[in-house]
Amino acid sequence: MKSAIAAAAALALMGTSSGSAVPRWNPKAPENNDVLPAFSTSSVESVLTAIGARYQRSGTAAKPTLLVTFANNRKAVLSLGGCTGAVPACKSLSMQSNWTRIANSTPAKTAAAIQRFNQRYSFGKAFMTPDGQPGMQRYLTADYGFIRGNLAVNLLVYATQVDRFATQVLGPLEAKR
Repeated sequence: MKSAIAAAAALALMGTSSGSAVPRWNPKAPENNDVLPAFSTSSVESVLTAIGARYQRSGTAAKPTLLVTFANNRKAVLSLGGCTGAVPACKSLSMQSNWTRIANSTPAKTAAAIQRFNQRYSFGKAFMTPDGQPGMQRYLTADYGFIRGNLAVNLLVYATQVDRFATQVLGPLEAKR
């Protein structure tokens, strides 16, 4: 776990390839000890900004969604669930990333590679849709609140896992002829 936190912190300190300034996430910032009573677009957006991610709001007021590009340029859809109230207070946060079907791999080879990845890395769950598209997901709950710094680390580690999945699993499958 310490290596995952170190990897997330290292990821947070990296800039984007475009050379634009990315805020550096400070794990010792006092606000990281704050308990978020629930997930909301504003609470999640403040953490995304702190870790250098870009986002765009989508979805509806009852089911808010954020389209996110992390500092490592990997993308995800963050969906808030179990929302109540006019300014939704949500009890869950689902992170999901998807790719197009791997043209140079059979579904069986792709499924086997995904299974090996899941055996090695348990933070996020990699999967394949019935039509052969690979994806990755992670699900968080905030039934009794969520510590802001923990949300930042979860998002950073997810971004790292998505990158690892794309480079270690999907890239080699796509390269095979």
